[in-house]
Amino acid sequence: MNVLVDGFNLELAKGTGIKTYGVSLVQALDKLGADVSVLFSRDVNQTRDPLLDEVLFFDTEPEDSYAGSVGRLRKYRDLSKILYKAAAKRPYKAQHLPNSDRVVKKPVQGSFVSSLADVIDKVDIYNLRNCYKQANTLFKYLSQETYIDLSQSGSSADKIDVFHSTYPLPVQVKGAKKITTIHDLIPLRLPYTTLDKKPFHYELVRRSLKESAAIATVSENSRRDILELYDVDPDKVKVTYQPIALRQMDDDEATVQRFLRKYGLDYKNYILFVGAIEPKKNVGRLIDAYLGLDTDIPLVIVGKLGWLWSEEVGHVVDGAGKDKCNVQLLQYVSSNDLRYLFSGATCFTFPSLYEGAGLPVLEAMSFGCPVLTSNTSSLPELGGDAVLYADPYDVQSIREQLSKLLSDAELRQTLSQKGLEQAQKFSMENYLKSLGELYSLVT
Repeated sequence: MNVLVDGFNLELAKGTGIKTYGVSLVQALDKLGADVSVLFSRDVNQTRDPLLDEVLFFDTEPEDSYAGSVGRLRKYRDLSKILYKAAAKRPYKAQHLPNSDRVVKKPVQGSFVSSLADVIDKVDIYNLRNCYKQANTLFKYLSQETYIDLSQSGSSADKIDVFHSTYPLPVQVKGAKKITTIHDLIPLRLPYTTLDKKPFHYELVRRSLKESAAIATVSENSRRDILELYDVDPDKVKVTYQPIALRQMDDDEATVQRFLRKYGLDYKNYILFVGAIEPKKNVGRLIDAYLGLDTDIPLVIVGKLGWLWSEEVGHVVDGAGKDKCNVQLLQYVSSNDLRYLFSGATCFTFPSLYEGAGLPVLEAMSFGCPVLTSNTSSLPELGGDAVLYADPYDVQSIREQLSKLLSDAELRQTLSQKGLEQAQKFSMENYLKSLGELYSLVT
């Protein structure tokens, strides 16, 4: 089977939960024996020189071609092309890149290819400049989807059998059945926590449900949301739990401690949070709960600064992570550093308001880190009886449960062991089984 996966999130230089999902999907499809291609939308011009095209594709993050006055003219020109092709019902032609050994694709932290080091040599590479941005524009103004024909692109591969969109995208691939992954419906469930244009998002999901032969989602909670909010055949909506992607480690306590000096931390002497700093993650209430504790253990917040970050953490840290009251903001860290941070934490706390999957909870459990999380959405489904729960809307509830966890070493040990067992349910092997069942719907 030839499977095309979108590169909408894969091409981001810094990872997100959906990018992690995309990497795991490519790895799993490869293990299942599929021939996998990825369609990127890197903003690079085609030169018709195969070597130079390959070089430019793997270059540093390209400049925004729509920036400035010249960029605005280019944007209107591209929009005109979009509308013309839509009216003529002409598909777009993507550029096929040879992905040869002429360009050395070694991981360099922060580069485009760094987080794709484990998959970039497993996939056939296509690029269609700004295709996802343009597809969203076409859908926004004309409610039309963008059609792409890879058979025109000069690849030796046969036609694409399945196009797996890891996020609702108004894109169809000629001759391919479509699978769409819908991670959650947070813009509709908690509209005040996201910047999404709600009418656009609602219609985009509705169209994806209609046009896709199968729908993957990441929890039973998300599946219930989809079936409750949309008119869709339940039999084509399947749960494929996201596997834990972080590699395990067998470093001893002394090795972890040496690594933690990089961040000025001590082994088993800090509380950890991992997630984007935005309203949905509820970091503000977590900090309020922490400040009411009688403890000298620092609270370490790992996550990029998102929408309204200053309202969440600005009263205790500044944008550079400067400590104001024993709260340390690390912002983005590499996946390797994250493994050490999970391994060395006293406990992990994640009082998110709503999660489709809550991957950080699974990651923490896989490293034996005791977890406190929310009693809402998918989080009890993922944590089972292996974590403590709090009401994310109640600062006192978060504080009481956090205090209980910090003061009871025996409880932490129990949760650590239960967490390791619970995390095994979200293995790559189990993901392969559920993914195979999903693909059986379209073959």
